[in-house]
Amino acid sequence: MTPPHDPAYGTAPTGGWTPWGTWEPAVGRPVPAAPPVPAVPAPRPLGPGGIAVVVAGLVIGMVLAAVVGALLLRGAADDAGTAAGEAIGQAMFGGVSEDAGWYADPYAVGGLGPVEQTDPVPPGELGPDPVLDAYAQECFDGDLQSCDDLYMESAPLSDYEEYGSTCGGRVKAWTVPYCTELD
Repeated sequence: MTPPHDPAYGTAPTGGWTPWGTWEPAVGRPVPAAPPVPAVPAPRPLGPGGIAVVVAGLVIGMVLAAVVGALLLRGAADDAGTAAGEAIGQAMFGGVSEDAGWYADPYAVGGLGPVEQTDPVPPGELGPDPVLDAYAQECFDGDLQSCDDLYMESAPLSDYEEYGSTCGGRVKAWTVPYCTELD
């Protein structure tokens, strides 16, 4: 088949590229056949044993990745935790004594030293709870265990809790961890 052409330019070419970007063989020449493409064999399906091997390999790979990741991150996390703890200890307590070791509680080694105590203060009206009122009165009367009980059983930020934390007005709030330590 020859493409249409303008007679002013002569006859149509025989063979070669056409103006439309296709190849036309020359008249009388056979078109060479493309080489055969080798057939790709279809994959064999995995049996139950093959699936088990693949799953076991995946599980072992994930476990190994987790172990390696944990080992790599462990050292960095320990260093970060130690640095954060030291910074907090420095900010809150002005540093941790060497005697305290890893425990930064100021009460743990030698306490805070002597605690300034004053005479107890009457509880007054702390709230509507008769049980907590009884603890407050016993705390004022000198039963320091009642002061601790009042602190532990009262609602956070309540007047009961504040009175218990002062051991009945004997110390500043939260100066001692337990009022029974004043004995």
